[in-house]
Amino acid sequence: MNEPVFRIRPSIVLFGDSITQQAFGVDGHVGWASLLAARYSRRADVLNRGFSGYNTQLAVDKLLSRVFTGPIMIPPTESGVESINRTSHALFCTVFFGANDAAMPGEKQHVPIKTYEQNLVRIIEHIQSTLGNHTPIVLLTPPPFDAEAWMKFRSLTKPGRSNEVAQSYGDVVKKVANKFGLAVVDTWILMEGGSPKKSSYLSDGLHLNEKGNRAVYEGLMSAIAKTYPHILPMEDGDGKYGTSGVPLEEDLWQKAIEDHLDSKGA
Repeated sequence: MNEPVFRIRPSIVLFGDSITQQAFGVDGHVGWASLLAARYSRRADVLNRGFSGYNTQLAVDKLLSRVFTGPIMIPPTESGVESINRTSHALFCTVFFGANDAAMPGEKQHVPIKTYEQNLVRIIEHIQSTLGNHTPIVLLTPPPFDAEAWMKFRSLTKPGRSNEVAQSYGDVVKKVANKFGLAVVDTWILMEGGSPKKSSYLSDGLHLNEKGNRAVYEGLMSAIAKTYPHILPMEDGDGKYGTSGVPLEEDLWQKAIEDHLDSKGA
């Protein structure tokens, strides 16, 4: 069995469609995953598992067993404990599907709203069965949709989607989150889905621009602070020696040097 060649930090797993796939940014712009990675730098590793064009049906049928295969194996300790007996953990997971499911009936990506709800339940249950029931999960609703901008971008005569339908699918996300006691980010509300201002968050009527990505990041951090405050980055004690939150990995350099000098003088 080949052993990993470096120590694996706790993982933040982002599972979703193109809005997740593009979350590290497009064309030099920041994305919500890049902002998240910067916030958890030296604390956790962000794993992007976004799949452009996918809906929850494809996620259930093709992705779940391949993305969430079980606990993450980590290297052996210096004492020689086998890695097969040691596992890392997911700090938290995000599930961000629905923009494609909410396509209108007759569109290839459409998933009926009841099936969408059932699929979300299956995704959550699978994540919990592979990573543990106590793994924090954050659900995100589909963002708003700007039909005029999308038709212009794609040169379409009809949008094939609806802002109102996107909102209704978001209501299902909130229902499922409440059922499981999970955190939820209502991106439709965050991006002013009921206002013409929604277009200022979107790059093409469907996907996010930098403003939209920042809104998702801020909403995600707020949801974590409200529901899972113990997994926020540690703030006190210089981010390492505090009382709560996820600390920086390894000692800060001042203590590391002090310990090094002490060991040389001993």
